[in-house]
Amino acid sequence: MELETFTLWKWKKKGIPLSERVKKRNQAKVWALRCVNRESFDDLRKNDTVLVTGDAWTLPEDVKIFESFGIPHDLYCVNRSMLFFERPVLHWAAVDAEESAWFAANVNDKVFPHGHRIWRHTLGIIPIAYDWFWQVCNDDRSEIGKHLWMGNTGYFAILTAVAMGYKKIVIAGMPLDNGRHFYDPEGTEGPQWIGRAYTQWMDFKLKVPESERVRSMSGYTAFMLGRADKEWLNGDSI
Repeated sequence: MELETFTLWKWKKKGIPLSERVKKRNQAKVWALRCVNRESFDDLRKNDTVLVTGDAWTLPEDVKIFESFGIPHDLYCVNRSMLFFERPVLHWAAVDAEESAWFAANVNDKVFPHGHRIWRHTLGIIPIAYDWFWQVCNDDRSEIGKHLWMGNTGYFAILTAVAMGYKKIVIAGMPLDNGRHFYDPEGTEGPQWIGRAYTQWMDFKLKVPESERVRSMSGYTAFMLGRADKEWLNGDSI
């Protein structure tokens, strides 16, 4: 497969008409991602369960409840949710903000506590800032098809966690509502999610067998995917 590269957050190849890009994106459904520079993550997983964290206002309470279960797990942070934790983070992802390239470039060997490595994931190839590069798995080999992405960074992290072989994937701080980020003051307006973001998550639940590995601690993601609880986490692995 021909690999493309990003210049910061823009594809080097240009010239695709806006109307054509919008039409294709409206039709896009992304079910799976593949890592283009690593085939297996078996040696990088430390536990069968992974906690994937977003940066919504529900993060502190979600994490508090999850940690009360006492389930051994890896920690996979999305965007700024890594700033919430004062313990080792194994994975970190960002795909949709220019400042994340700067952030990722500074999460490097100089700041890893006690030699701990944080594996940095993104969509496309950005070797100056990230470790693992992912691309959409689809049958559309056109110039547009190679670059389609429908979803937020949280959805990206879920698909990569599935691809890395985690048996139980728990979402925290990702309610997909309009509430503020956990680091913003009370009364701050949060993200305004579009309808296609919700339908992508719902279609993932309805059409992708691996969605049975994924549950959420709160919000609309818990409504769509099921609520994570201790009984489910301690149940037989899928």
